[in-house]
Amino acid sequence: MKKLIFYSLLFSMFLVSCLPDPKPRNEVSIIPESFNGRDNVDLGTVNINNTNVTISVWDHGQIDGDIVSIYVNGKLLVDQEVLDGPNFPITFSTDLEYSGYNYVLLYAHNEGSLPPNTCTILINDGEVDEEFELRSDLSTNGAVNIVVN
Repeated sequence: MKKLIFYSLLFSMFLVSCLPDPKPRNEVSIIPESFNGRDNVDLGTVNINNTNVTISVWDHGQIDGDIVSIYVNGKLLVDQEVLDGPNFPITFSTDLEYSGYNYVLLYAHNEGSLPPNTCTILINDGEVDEEFELRSDLSTNGAVNIVVN
């Protein structure tokens, strides 16, 4: 009986050691106050279930030549791209580095012909689709908290 308990305990320890390390968790927003000389404006929060996400970006209103960069947790993922409509989104996948709070930030390189610069962001985590609007101009950046439950 003691051997059975010992081997069960040893096997359990082996299984636990094979599990990936959990991601660090942010309990509060990590949107910085500013980025690249501009104040960041917190535009809200969306909730998702998984850290592995696909993000699609397109011009929110009329297609007017908006040029943007998109950052996730400070990491550049879209670099000076012209936004098109919802039929031709810019799409990329990323693995969010935190459970809890992460963020997506819009940096406008111009304001197109219809200020301010606006884009629609769709985040898909394999279970949930969350869609929201980001706005930015030449003096502020728009950011949204992405909370992984």
